[in-house]
Amino acid sequence: MKVVFCTDGIFPHQVGGMQRHSKLLMEELKRLSPKLELTAIHPHKDTRVFDAEQGIREIYVPGIDTGKNYLKESYAYSKRVYHELKKLPEETVIYNQGFVVWHKAGEFTHRLITNPHGLEPFQAMSYKDKLVAVPFKKVFRKIFKKSAYTVSLGGRLTPILTNILPKDRIAVLANATNVPQGAMCKPKPGAKEPIELFFVARFARNKGIHILMQAIEELNSDGHGADFRFRLAGKGPLYEEYTQKYHYNNVAFLGFVTDEQLHESYKNADAFLFPTLFEGMPTVVLEAMTHHLPVIVSDTGATSELVDHKNGYLIEAGSVEQLKHALLQFWALSSEEKTKLSQASFERVRKQFSWSAVAEKHLHLFEMLS
Repeated sequence: MKVVFCTDGIFPHQVGGMQRHSKLLMEELKRLSPKLELTAIHPHKDTRVFDAEQGIREIYVPGIDTGKNYLKESYAYSKRVYHELKKLPEETVIYNQGFVVWHKAGEFTHRLITNPHGLEPFQAMSYKDKLVAVPFKKVFRKIFKKSAYTVSLGGRLTPILTNILPKDRIAVLANATNVPQGAMCKPKPGAKEPIELFFVARFARNKGIHILMQAIEELNSDGHGADFRFRLAGKGPLYEEYTQKYHYNNVAFLGFVTDEQLHESYKNADAFLFPTLFEGMPTVVLEAMTHHLPVIVSDTGATSELVDHKNGYLIEAGSVEQLKHALLQFWALSSEEKTKLSQASFERVRKQFSWSAVAEKHLHLFEMLS
């Protein structure tokens, strides 16, 4: 079986969720199926992304100029990718990350899989964002209709695709994360004892940082300042404004954190907060679950695939009241009840969202097109 991954970058040479997904999924696919003939088309010149012994072939294509119009540059990149695809054996399954396979995509329909990841253009909320999203939605619709399968991460993302495609051309394939062996669940505080909450994301409105800060402000005003400790990691357009505006004893702004600091923050927290406004399947939630953390997250994108009442709380996106209610509910739970949520988080990510579990499902899809 032959498969080619078409990407606009691969981690760590380019940072991003889609780029990390390409790297880790390809490595796991080769581990599970050593005879799989796997090729990566990417824009990283004069370097190998994968170790030679992994047996992954790499094809370099000049990348996009980020200083120019993104869509025009992406289309030009897709033309260069097209010329490389035409050189590959006709039975090669093509895995398209985003809209890298765009130019003459219809020539590959019978063997083309497109993974749009978060479908963010289809979830735009403000009028301005919706206008910006129009051309991206048009391009994606065109590619979806020329693909044998389009990948949904699940949750609220699948209905978006069913408005465009027949259900039998939608493949539900989750994101994944590395699940540590022998991970331990730390002891949880008792009912109404102080708890520590962790948040990590860009400080931007789409990540719901304004919702979180309003909830904290109201909880503190209601006399709960000593009951909750919030550690907020990340930077972004709202970081300077918020660090100057909010000076609460129970809020720590951590700024940019290293991988080691991120691990420690997950390890020390009692629960993870993520009141995002729109999302795909957020890696930070998966990472929190590997650290045995109950999760309070907005019901958007595919978050309902990750979290339910067994391991946390799904809240309405943009609702300060529901966020406060979930925080107070969790705080009031006994240590045993908190621990039960923690263990359920870890078991769910271990069984359903490890790279081996997700790679197995990809292999099955590839076999259907081979």
